[in-house]
Amino acid sequence: MKTRTNRYKNEHRAQSLLSWIFAGILGLALVCFVLFVWFSPVYVADESMMPTLKEGDTVFYDRLYRHFHEFQRGDMVVFRDPDTGSILIKRVIALGGETIEAKDGVLIIDGQYGIDEHRYEATEPLDIPKTTVPEGMVFVLSDDRNYGEDSRKAVIGCLAPENILGIVRIRLRDFTVFTR
Repeated sequence: MKTRTNRYKNEHRAQSLLSWIFAGILGLALVCFVLFVWFSPVYVADESMMPTLKEGDTVFYDRLYRHFHEFQRGDMVVFRDPDTGSILIKRVIALGGETIEAKDGVLIIDGQYGIDEHRYEATEPLDIPKTTVPEGMVFVLSDDRNYGEDSRKAVIGCLAPENILGIVRIRLRDFTVFTR
């Protein structure tokens, strides 16, 4: 004979099991959202971002950032090379409306803002003719200035936000989180 207590125990056990299953499904959905919608992994195939990123590193880039924020100087952005379709990672150097030039290794933005080029890799002094970045676009460079697969290349040029896949947020090698 079933008593009221036994019946309540069985109902509670069933509800508890259903709540665990629901929590598991919800957790799995959250993990899938973060890994497949919000963030995406990229393998670093070259040394163009040395010393920040090394060849063989895996980084995660934030795919939603470009929809809600404007890019800032110093952001590492991920985009596709229009020639090869390969994924490239570069650093935002100048923003829309700014004028950029480099003479004898000194990078000048709007005639006054200089970026210390000593912390970036370059065997040859950086020279960029005076260029005005169109409004709403960004000018990107490799951290290793010897690589020319950046805005200095005519096919790439200045990037529009819709051509940028996202910004680098996490490096897995030593689990570095990139913030401002």
